[in-house]
Amino acid sequence: MIPYVLLVVSFVLLAKGADYFIEGTSNIAQFLRVSPLFIGLTIAAIGTSAPEAAVSISASLTGVNGIAFGNVVGSNIANICLAIGIAALIKPIHFEGSTKKIENPFMIFITALMLLFVLNLSGKAVSEIFVSRFEGILLLTLFVCFILYLFQMAKRDRRIQQPEEPETSLLKNIILTVVGTAGIAYGGHLAVQNATKIAAMWGVSDKVIGMSVVALGTSIPEIVTSIFAVIKGKVSIAVGNIVGSNIFNILFVLGIASTIKPIALGPDVFIDVVFCLAVAVLFFIFSRVLKNIGRLQGIFLIAIYTVYIFLLYR
Repeated sequence: MIPYVLLVVSFVLLAKGADYFIEGTSNIAQFLRVSPLFIGLTIAAIGTSAPEAAVSISASLTGVNGIAFGNVVGSNIANICLAIGIAALIKPIHFEGSTKKIENPFMIFITALMLLFVLNLSGKAVSEIFVSRFEGILLLTLFVCFILYLFQMAKRDRRIQQPEEPETSLLKNIILTVVGTAGIAYGGHLAVQNATKIAAMWGVSDKVIGMSVVALGTSIPEIVTSIFAVIKGKVSIAVGNIVGSNIFNILFVLGIASTIKPIALGPDVFIDVVFCLAVAVLFFIFSRVLKNIGRLQGIFLIAIYTVYIFLLYR
């Protein structure tokens, strides 16, 4: 019974953690006179991507480089298909101008760059495909450029945003954000750990456990945070969280991991990266062509993720 109890506890931690996190970050944005989108692209994105960073960097340090790469690709696919897909079932997802014109195209660019890294352009044997240390440094350089862009966004926001009298103290909101982040991180850890135990008790294979539970584990913070952001009417935080997390995963997480140690890859990763790029392009099309992502598009995103998992393990 213990795994079942702990699984329920994990859901409570995730729910309350996301609640505190959204409240704290929203009020911090008000204090700093920056947009909710900026908070989503920075604090929310980095906070919810902490599990991906921990897993990939640890995997790189221990020489399990395939996990370091697969974690980034799988998380980015799940972030768009599940986090945005589920959130859209609750309330239509709309996009701000900069997301359509800058952040989404940039996410597509770096995903396409990641695809180039696995295309084996060096002419070596297929078994020698890898993300090199030089490519990792290139990703980190682009990450610095993205941070500089965010600083410019913050400066612009402060010129545009009107000063408002905050209802609560800055310290209280920082504490809420930290407590919320801790609740999301630990709740996600408990959810993955105990769901895996429950699946094993029911006789589910290791392969199914890996894809249905563990592979999605590091995306739980993004999914829960985006859902609660939409419920609270903070759609810009939800969108910024997903776009920022995907950018952070590729530029920082993959950049650090491959800089530590070049990541050796098999030929099968090509299909996964192509699918990751296709999902990013679809997300971009939704943001530019449609006014928002509604329930129909949300169902479609969830459906293509389900099909992807099915085809991956046929």
